[in-house]
Amino acid sequence: MNKPIDITGVVLKTERLILRPFQESDLEDFYAYAKVDGVGQMAGWQPHKSIEESKEILDHFIQGKKTFALEYKGKVIGSLGIERYNEMQFRELSPYLGRAIGYVLSKAYWGRGLMPEAVEVVKKYLFNAQQLDFIMVGHFDWNRQSARVIHKSGFQYYATIPYETHVNTVETDFEYICFHPKYHKPLLKLPKIGILCAAKDELSPFLEMMQVESETKKGLATFYHGTLEGVRVTAAWCGVCKVNAAIATQILIDTYGCNYVMNAGACGGMAKEAGILETIVSETAAHHDMDPGILTDYHPYMESIWFRADESLLKAARAAAESRPEYPVHFGRTVTGEAFIDDHNRASIKGNLAPLSVDMETAAAAQVCHAFDIPFLAIRTVSDNPECSGSEAYHANCDRAGEIAADVTRQTVHEWKKQKIIK
Repeated sequence: MNKPIDITGVVLKTERLILRPFQESDLEDFYAYAKVDGVGQMAGWQPHKSIEESKEILDHFIQGKKTFALEYKGKVIGSLGIERYNEMQFRELSPYLGRAIGYVLSKAYWGRGLMPEAVEVVKKYLFNAQQLDFIMVGHFDWNRQSARVIHKSGFQYYATIPYETHVNTVETDFEYICFHPKYHKPLLKLPKIGILCAAKDELSPFLEMMQVESETKKGLATFYHGTLEGVRVTAAWCGVCKVNAAIATQILIDTYGCNYVMNAGACGGMAKEAGILETIVSETAAHHDMDPGILTDYHPYMESIWFRADESLLKAARAAAESRPEYPVHFGRTVTGEAFIDDHNRASIKGNLAPLSVDMETAAAAQVCHAFDIPFLAIRTVSDNPECSGSEAYHANCDRAGEIAADVTRQTVHEWKKQKIIK
């Protein structure tokens, strides 16, 4: 539930900022940044057309007693409001005390790291002085500046909602949540993605993209914990082959509570349309070195040898492919086996199973996810194919293939968040 907030007399300080209640003398500073095109739109309102409009809103700030002015070197350059979150949309939060925050910063001061300072000191005030259990914050899907602030500030993706702005438009709004540090585990189950790579070089691009918070070791592998696109993730490189992939996937699910798993990295192309450094998204995956009856005639008694990718992740990957045309992406079959495939055994696999790609991990990870009903998707980029075959081709292209697969995976996570909208 929303806790009543009154910031009368509250003054917070950071290294560069003073946060305090607004006052009438702030009008000219307020109007100076509120009238600039591109500022208010980030929060769903149009630039102020007159100082009279700014005065009306400033009076609302003063009377509401919940909005901080951000003062920098004696000048007000932005605001940070402690707002009410929507209790009807998030009824599961009703046992706990919380609020939402929203902020605006003068365009002249973007890119200086000032807003993360302000958010951090307000978080401490709300958790320590107000004893809130949680704080929420959101940004429109296209607002990358605000997203960076939120990701840096320790918030984790929670839900996607339609947001009706003050200018009668509806935006896709990503909502994030941060729980009081006294809770060592989230009060509610949040989405969490396990990211599995076979090689260390395939994992490296993810570590650069992530906000890495900690790392742990288990089963001879190192697991990195943090957020990607604001979503909680645990990422690891497991080593090549099916057993390593299965071990790491099980750890991601059982030990680290991942309720989605994505496999990314390099792969071998098996068809002419799968060119070097083009990406394959696996709609289905199977073992090419296993007797077909093993999984259908015996446990787990599957209807076919093919493990299907999760439909919501597939849909997100298709949207990601459309939004990033610089990366050619193909959708189809992937097969997995315990050997590097080159020219001498490529033809028989292609003739029997007609895959777009081959690797040594995907089907194993998919089988573990199938057993535990965990949504799974593999996104891997071609490092070698029939026209450019062998280990030399793999080593020449694997680093760039890993970078592309990671970038497509990140965009897929972003698109997946857009689909999880609640009414």
